Amino acid sequence: MQVALLYGGRSAEHDVSVSSAISVHQALIEAGHIVLPIAITLEGKWYLQTKSPAGEMEKNLLVSIRPGAGFFLNDTQLDVDAAFATTHGYGGEDGNLQGLCLLSGIPLAGCDTASSAIGMHKDLASRLFNSHGIPTIATRVLDRFNLMDIEAYVMDQFALLTKQLGPHLFVKPENAGSSVGVRALRDAQPDQLVEALRYAALYSERVLIQTLMEDVQEIECAVLRTREGTLVAAGPAVVLDPAKSEQGFLSYAHKYGTTNTAYLELPSTIGEETAKAVRRYARQAFLAIKADGYARVDFFLAKEGIFLNEINTSPGMTQTSHYPKLMASVGYSLPEVLDHLLFDALNRAQLERGRIYTPPTC
Repeated sequence: MQVALLYGGRSAEHDVSVSSAISVHQALIEAGHIVLPIAITLEGKWYLQTKSPAGEMEKNLLVSIRPGAGFFLNDTQLDVDAAFATTHGYGGEDGNLQGLCLLSGIPLAGCDTASSAIGMHKDLASRLFNSHGIPTIATRVLDRFNLMDIEAYVMDQFALLTKQLGPHLFVKPENAGSSVGVRALRDAQPDQLVEALRYAALYSERVLIQTLMEDVQEIECAVLRTREGTLVAAGPAVVLDPAKSEQGFLSYAHKYGTTNTAYLELPSTIGEETAKAVRRYARQAFLAIKADGYARVDFFLAKEGIFLNEINTSPGMTQTSHYPKLMASVGYSLPEVLDHLLFDALNRAQLERGRIYTPPTC
């Protein structure tokens, strides 16, 4: 199969995407596929690469997209059977790229436009999870109108916020990942909250204020829809932070740095009853957003119970990423995972082509 590997993008997670692409590129080759790496620059331009994503980005073979016709290099159509994207964050994980591939007629592995958008917008996802009986973290949402005058908002709402959410607060962009733009505030003060909101607003036009969960374990579960239609939930596993960060959360550096990075406790020491509940919630979350292909679902395990933190519809695939490790723990290598995802993409594309879009005759 000829697979277009899309990576990079106009996102704060651009570098993570490139690292994921390096691993996926090698795994696709191991699975027997022909790979066409297509790098997306920070300016949003697409370039075909003649070498691995590990090399310096080449910017001389500009790729264009034509609705209903696919990907083109000048006036020559690229021979592509399916695409796989390691793009994270804005433009690549939020439904935009997914919709573009759909309109171009290229089958894309993983979630579609709607489920990607819901998964990326954490407030929408949380509301949906709650409606399915999945416990989530207490949250307040600020939109761009609230953020026009952050100081006025905090002065007016601070007492109510701390009454509803508690004295310890967690602030993060509503549609970003990889711990980009987040702040943990213990015994939050109004000036600290103002600063945290301003920082998060640099990455998103909507910002979440949540209860800061303390004395919790961060746990993760990987979900895969196999080519046979089985929904596999791998894990859960506890995320361990050797740096023992005082920030109160796993930072970008602790997730992707070269030293003192977070890692999974495998095999997990979580009790079997708790593990079963986490896997059940992970499957429910996957189905709730009508996800396709794969996702990683993150939870907090507290003395009060299990709380779903967020779902990642384009989880990291770097050498240190947790999704491949979780799937490997139940017997699925990365090349095997990618084969399942590409088969699913082709199957969905075939179903799409078989649908009727002409009005019935009167």
